[in-house]
Amino acid sequence: MIATAADASSPAPPPVATPWPDLRLMAWPAGEIDPYDPSNAALFRGEEAFAADVTGWRRWSKPSPEPPVDAALRAAVLHSIDRAAPALRAGVARLALEVLAADPRPPVLVAVLRAGVPVAHLLSADLGRRLGAPVPVVALSVFEGLGWDTAALTAVLAAHPERSVWFVDGWTSRGGVARALRAAYAGWLAEGRPDFTGGAGPRLAVLLDPAGHAHATGLRHDQLVPSACFTAPETLGFSRTFSVSAAQDWHRVYTFPRHLLRPELVKAFCALADAPADPAPPSGPAPSLGPLPTGVRLHVNEVVRALINRNPRAVWLATDQATAEDRLAPVLHLARLRNVPVHFDRSELTEWGALAAAPMR
Repeated sequence: MIATAADASSPAPPPVATPWPDLRLMAWPAGEIDPYDPSNAALFRGEEAFAADVTGWRRWSKPSPEPPVDAALRAAVLHSIDRAAPALRAGVARLALEVLAADPRPPVLVAVLRAGVPVAHLLSADLGRRLGAPVPVVALSVFEGLGWDTAALTAVLAAHPERSVWFVDGWTSRGGVARALRAAYAGWLAEGRPDFTGGAGPRLAVLLDPAGHAHATGLRHDQLVPSACFTAPETLGFSRTFSVSAAQDWHRVYTFPRHLLRPELVKAFCALADAPADPAPPSGPAPSLGPLPTGVRLHVNEVVRALINRNPRAVWLATDQATAEDRLAPVLHLARLRNVPVHFDRSELTEWGALAAAPMR
């Protein structure tokens, strides 16, 4: 039986195996598929899903595609993890302190799929050391125009009634997840559901928040977070979630064959939990963005995700080519894999507080 959001006593979905330690995926498995098998291409969305007349759950009725990557990208990502380790570790520590300053109660971390999973793992480890007890991590989907998975969140709250709730994402850009959380919360209250936030509204914690949309932040400048380059077949073992109706039943996931997993990527990122922290990581106030262009993905991690599961027309970088080859090697390699042209020295990006942008089709 598929549980519905209205049935508070409905069972949780069966567990989905994942290489992330102690992660509980709050979504219903829809069967195993090979994302690289051409016969499964119709199960994944394309650019048509983002047409102006496709709204609500229909925009999210299929998971994002999973283009194959190569060993050179994995090597570049592993190098980026090693290079960024001190700053990211310091950012996670700062994020943990901001979470506890806002609410000292032990939290449950609700990782927003997919970018929130790696950051939630690091944040859980840091908070666990500070609190002297494990901090649970669950993962569910939050879609702009659709909201959170109500059935999944209902189950999370029932399992962790005394904990504060923090939604965790990897980064912010234009604030889509923050808006989706606020809209979902308003709908939740309008349906007569109890206010699990104590009147504060849903709280969002992110590692990187260049535009100031989160309630707790690790780093404020635009920076490549290497986990942005992760693909689901290699590091999750399941697809992005998708919705089958507007009723907010359990969102679904496809599971992927286990032989596609690349455990060295997950292991390297998890090791950041014990990395030495930069004593003075880069930080600063949020930039004054001013008027932003329409139809453009902004900030480097959003550009990476567009290269993986969308179809951008180009990539714009604020740096020169030599600096990009040194600091943003995974971005350049992804662009080459997807045959997307890269333009360097785009001075307007500095005004927008971004390292990268991508005009979309």
